[in-house]
Amino acid sequence: MGVGAIGGAIAVDLADLDRHELLLCSRAPFERLIVRHSAGTSEAAISAATHPSEVAPVDWLLLATKAHQSEAARPWFDALCTAATVVAVLQNGIDHVERIAPLLDRRAKVLPVVVQLSAEKVRPGEVEQGSDGLLLVPDDEIGRGFAALFHGARTQVTPTSRFHTQAWWKLVSNASLGGVCALVNRELGAAQEPALRELVLALMREVVAVGRAEGADLPDDAPEKAFAAMLRGAPDHWSSIAVDRREKRPMEWQVRNAVVGRLARRHGIATPLNDAITAMLRAAERVETGS
Repeated sequence: MGVGAIGGAIAVDLADLDRHELLLCSRAPFERLIVRHSAGTSEAAISAATHPSEVAPVDWLLLATKAHQSEAARPWFDALCTAATVVAVLQNGIDHVERIAPLLDRRAKVLPVVVQLSAEKVRPGEVEQGSDGLLLVPDDEIGRGFAALFHGARTQVTPTSRFHTQAWWKLVSNASLGGVCALVNRELGAAQEPALRELVLALMREVVAVGRAEGADLPDDAPEKAFAAMLRGAPDHWSSIAVDRREKRPMEWQVRNAVVGRLARRHGIATPLNDAITAMLRAAERVETGS
């Protein structure tokens, strides 16, 4: 569900395995899905359902919508989920289960997933994938079952006992580098400018402090490591939140930044920079989307 950049890349990867029956759920209809990736181009003849009345219950539901679109997906959840369904949440944030479980009326199981994959949707049904994907899941029975779905795929799925910490590692970058680049309407490499670099690192230190209070095992040099890793991997890449700002769409500031401030207040930790970024992203969204 949600056949954008991430959903499209994952769907075609699974289709290339030729051992799964796939159903795509999308707002825009299409009959073929094309993804250009590191190994070439894959094209899958997969039609997309555009209304809940067109679907039936499934064993696995891969939720790849933006986090703020989840509430609107309730009719789809009602049509697709039973007590036997596992909903794998391929969204940003650290509160996947708390966010999604209430929308399922506690029927289906929820599997949180940390997604590390750069891709961009060119148009409905067409995706440019910048790197092979890595999905991190909890190392439990459900997580290992999810990994088995991808055996032999380009996308690597790794169950890990350090899932909580890995989720915070991603949030360190998403809340800081993503937030700043969205505000300046630039690609990730813009953060190499000295003034922006110092702002991003200071933001990262706030997120690390909150993550540690929440039990994440983050080292003292986590900000420097996260900053270097992101810019080394894809300096020309636009963070999804920056793309949404560029295209004047609603942004994921709630699960990237607001959540940091909310958890910080629970522990009595001051996060003035993160709170300022949250306020500016919220204000920019209201102006540009009219919401």
